[in-house]
Amino acid sequence: MDTALSDPLHFSLPDAITVGTELLNMPRARVTKAEEQLTRRSLFLGITIWFLHLNIVNALISVSCKWGGLTVPVGGLSGLQILEVVISLITILGMLYLIYLPWRNWQSLQTERPANNPQLIEDTEEKRQALMAFIAMALNGFLILYIIATLIPMFALKACGQA
Repeated sequence: MDTALSDPLHFSLPDAITVGTELLNMPRARVTKAEEQLTRRSLFLGITIWFLHLNIVNALISVSCKWGGLTVPVGGLSGLQILEVVISLITILGMLYLIYLPWRNWQSLQTERPANNPQLIEDTEEKRQALMAFIAMALNGFLILYIIATLIPMFALKACGQA
C-alpha cells in the first residue's frame, strides 16, 4: 500500500540529543506580557491620538469660522491659534511617550549592540515582538512628524481671513 506521504526523517541518537543545544546557548531577552500589551496599545493609541488631533483641530477651525469665536488676539496670535498650538503640544507629548514605550521594548529585545550586529534590522524582522515594537515606534514617529508639520500652517495662515 503506497501513501502520498514521504518517508519520515530518521536521526541518530547523538543528533537527536544535541538538536536543541544551539538554541539554549543563544542569548534571549524576553518581554513580559504586560510590556508586549503596552507595545500593541501604543500602536493603536498613536493612530487614535493622531486621528483625534486632526479632527479636533479641523473642527475648531470650522466652529471658529462659522460662529466667529476664538478671535480674541493674544500676543499677536488669535485665540484659535493658541488653542490649536496647545492641543498640538499636548498631542506631541503624548506621542513622544507612545514612541518611548515600544523603543524601550525594542531595545531590550536586541541582544547585540548595532556596532556588533550589522544585520540589526534583519534580526528584528525575524522576531515578532521586536518587529511589532519597531513598527509601533516607526508609525508613531511618522505621525508625530505630521503633527509637527501641521504647526507651520497654524502660525502662517489665518483661519477664515481673520486679521
